[in-house]
Amino acid sequence: MVRFSADRMMRFADGFVRRLHQDIMALSPNAAGSLAGDGWLFCERMAQAVLWVALTDQPAGLVAGVLRQVGADNWREGFPDAEYVSVAHALVRTIRGLSDSDWFTSMGSAWISCFLWMQPHLLAGARQAAAEAEAMAGLDRAPGGPRPGERQAGDGRPHPAPVPGEPADVDLESVAGLLDDEDDQVGYGQIMLSMTLRSRKDKPHPEP
Repeated sequence: MVRFSADRMMRFADGFVRRLHQDIMALSPNAAGSLAGDGWLFCERMAQAVLWVALTDQPAGLVAGVLRQVGADNWREGFPDAEYVSVAHALVRTIRGLSDSDWFTSMGSAWISCFLWMQPHLLAGARQAAAEAEAMAGLDRAPGGPRPGERQAGDGRPHPAPVPGEPADVDLESVAGLLDDEDDQVGYGQIMLSMTLRSRKDKPHPEP
């Protein structure tokens, strides 16, 4: 049921992100003030993650790992953990609004169940990101530790910290069919990019 609904949402992914942004900002005004760019990057990330979870055939362990990284990015951007309940409500409202005659009550229940499965992994990622930030703060305070804005790599040399939300360098061709790939080592950035590529591919082309 969720997969059927998500497949429909993928046909107009940009509209799904816009409507989700509208509903999240309406239901969670406290979060709106804490997110960069008026929450657009957050909503796009969550929309991609939700649709990917609904449509992928990847193993549950890989899906959980991706969601932990999504949760970590959300935390770094400043999204409050307590506001995920508003995201669940916004998700149902968005899908109901875009489903037209295809909507029925059990579909809403199915989507809530899906998000309830996702939420602990998102929160685990947020906790991990918070712990890593605290550890880095300790290194910054320690004599000889890395300068602020740097992280200590495995070779003991400081390297610039990644910018939250900055896309990784990936080969577009190698990830075009990633949703059907059974490789457990698929990267988070590649998965998110594959969702963007798929949404573009699924859009109808304008008539000449």
